[in-house]
Amino acid sequence: MSDSTQSTRPLESDRPLQGRIALVTGGGTRLGRAIAEGLARAGADIAVHFHRSAEGADATLELIWSLGKQGHKFAADLTRAQDIESLVERVEDEMGPIGALVNNSAVFERASFFATTPEQLQAHWELNARAPFLLSQQVGRRMMKRGKGDIVNVLDIGGVYIPWKNYSAYCMSKGALATLTRCLALELAPQIRVNAVAPGTILPPEGTPKETLEALRARIPQHQFGSLEDIVESVAFLLAGPSYITGQILAVDGGRSLAGG
Repeated sequence: MSDSTQSTRPLESDRPLQGRIALVTGGGTRLGRAIAEGLARAGADIAVHFHRSAEGADATLELIWSLGKQGHKFAADLTRAQDIESLVERVEDEMGPIGALVNNSAVFERASFFATTPEQLQAHWELNARAPFLLSQQVGRRMMKRGKGDIVNVLDIGGVYIPWKNYSAYCMSKGALATLTRCLALELAPQIRVNAVAPGTILPPEGTPKETLEALRARIPQHQFGSLEDIVESVAFLLAGPSYITGQILAVDGGRSLAGG
């Protein structure tokens, strides 16, 4: 996962999401902000969900508005079922029918297996797996009635293809979300397509020793780290690409998952 808030480059398309409303969870910071901006560049109007990052959501809205698109922010605690139901109602009341849902919000905490507390396990499960399940229920019901819609889940190659040491709770929750992606693709077809992106190493944390970076880079077949643009363009592709694609998990990792870690 990346901590960068850098701006994304324009998508090379003729605004394929024009006229659609996209709800992006965790859209006030980091990857969520980049996705929100990228989808706005592709023509979508954006519902920016946030929990505590109100200022970050405002910054995301400024980017969306500068592109001439509509954007509104919506606060919600996605660990609360009633907040999820209210969020969807408010978005559709204020902006109109949700045509695309991007489940991006996540918690990512380091802890060895034996040091992981019940509270940490619960936090990862509630936000990374349970929340996308319930949010997809709420949005999916409305999409089914309208006969169309797209859902994209943001995963991680950790927990889907390879494990991360000292991140058991996180990997377990992302693995569950990967399974949910495939289950929903079956249950919601043909009206709704459900896919996912699984980022690899995008931008390592600032301050990472040079030796660590070089060792990590050497394990990636493409011998380079990814960028926010790689993830944004992958999400946009799954939302606006060929209608025959569903139930797929797109690893955006430079081949690292193929190399086994």
